[in-house]
Amino acid sequence: YLNGKVVSEVGGGICQVSTTLYNAVLYSELEVVQRQNHSMTVTYVPLARDAAIAGDWKDFVFKNNTEYPIYIEGVTENRHITFTVYGHETRDTAHRKIDFESVMIKKIAPGEDIVKEDDTKPEDYLEVEQGAWTGYVAKLYKNIYIDGALKEKLLINTSNYKAVPRHVIKGTKKVEEDKKGAKKKKDGSKK
Repeated sequence: YLNGKVVSEVGGGICQVSTTLYNAVLYSELEVVQRQNHSMTVTYVPLARDAAIAGDWKDFVFKNNTEYPIYIEGVTENRHITFTVYGHETRDTAHRKIDFESVMIKKIAPGEDIVKEDDTKPEDYLEVEQGAWTGYVAKLYKNIYIDGALKEKLLINTSNYKAVPRHVIKGTKKVEEDKKGAKKKKDGSKK
């Protein structure tokens, strides 16, 4: 977001950190206390797998709901971040596996362009100030497998991403043809 508009730029990056930690927490099966999705989709994780951080109104909070201490290691290398959560495993990992499934429930079209007319630009001028974003409603499920068979499917969250129409500037200035100049070009004469 830049000056109240959505633009294609490199973001601040803090939400990529919180999202990566969120996914590590999910796979560690720790308790998620607070998590919100972004207002619009992000490209670095499937729908409903993000965790937004914004001011004091969007935060990611989790707690160690095990009987043992945990240790969280965060590493960055070559523009990638990795979180590893260490603790005492009490579940049967030889027979029990988990994975996460993002399911799109609804797709929301961005709607008609929002056009701002500019009488200083020619009629064929069109500038995209803000690209369109498709909105979605998605659910994230945790699938628990025992000996390869799906035993339980738990709803983790429902995420709503809003649709945003494209914002464009359209020129409205009439371009008048220089009749004398056009005639001179036809007969090749010079002034």
